[in-house]
Amino acid sequence: MSIQAAQPKAPVIDTSAITEIAEGVWVIPDSGHTPMVPNIGIVVGPRATLVIDTGFGPDNARTVLKEARRLGDGHPIFLTHTHCHPEHGFGANAVAEQVTIVYNDAQWSELQQKGPILLQMFRKNFAALAPMLDGVEFVPPHLRYTGSMNVDLGGGIVVELHEFGGAHSLGDQGILVRGPAPVLFTGDLVEEGTFGVLGDSDSHTVPWIDRLKRFEQLEPGLVVPGHGLPGGPERIADYLAYLELAKRRVDELRNAGELSEAEIVDRVSTEVLGVHPDWKNQIWARKGVEDLSWPARALPHRTAAQIDPRSSPIIEAREASQSTPQHKSFTTL
Repeated sequence: MSIQAAQPKAPVIDTSAITEIAEGVWVIPDSGHTPMVPNIGIVVGPRATLVIDTGFGPDNARTVLKEARRLGDGHPIFLTHTHCHPEHGFGANAVAEQVTIVYNDAQWSELQQKGPILLQMFRKNFAALAPMLDGVEFVPPHLRYTGSMNVDLGGGIVVELHEFGGAHSLGDQGILVRGPAPVLFTGDLVEEGTFGVLGDSDSHTVPWIDRLKRFEQLEPGLVVPGHGLPGGPERIADYLAYLELAKRRVDELRNAGELSEAEIVDRVSTEVLGVHPDWKNQIWARKGVEDLSWPARALPHRTAAQIDPRSSPIIEAREASQSTPQHKSFTTL
């Protein structure tokens, strides 16, 4: 979730800059760094297409679906979201009957709990954009999983969906497209040139560090952040470095016993901002340091190191259809 006080430009998805960053992997980029415009992924296989995020509101969802149909030559379409925040998927209900929606269980649970609250908050705080949210409803996914799930798009193009919740949101999802240079869609667990947002009491810094380390274990060749320009593994490394710096300095100063907690927060926040003075969302640099007084929140199921994609449920393209399929739930054992 990339939030700024002012909203100078409507968060409209612009498909004119769509780019193929790897074979069959397309990105509609957040090239203008417009607030509340995420990077959109479209992964095209010979049997099916996977859409990753649909943007802010129903009109953006329809725009993304149209582009996916064009690229996918009319094949069945899967849709998933990196997490449940408004600019990534509020409005997906407008295309729900034309796709197969896939969420992890935590993501769907969080969307049911927080979706109406976030919808009301965004309509109030960004009144000029409220019409873009007209018609938003929260519909259940057609497929759910816990742990990880593989989506086989045909032709050897397999996309791994992994739960990474407990950092930016409870239902954070990492999406890895396997290939010669694996492509990782991180959602807002990584943003280019922007401090991470701890949006509510379920967002924490220490688990965030853990999730980034496990992103690195996936060994992606290309990284598509939630917002900002795609890049290489350095996108993860840069984010991990600033969070680890904050934690290390808080631990050092706390162990020295010479400063109060408030003084520690002041000093470490200043140090982090000194390393990245040009990054956006600077208020969240301090919020991330303040959160280090919270206990680490463990992932409520197995760690990524214990998740073997080879043993995860495999959903093949033939299970998708242009009509709404039956709802299914999968759990990795």
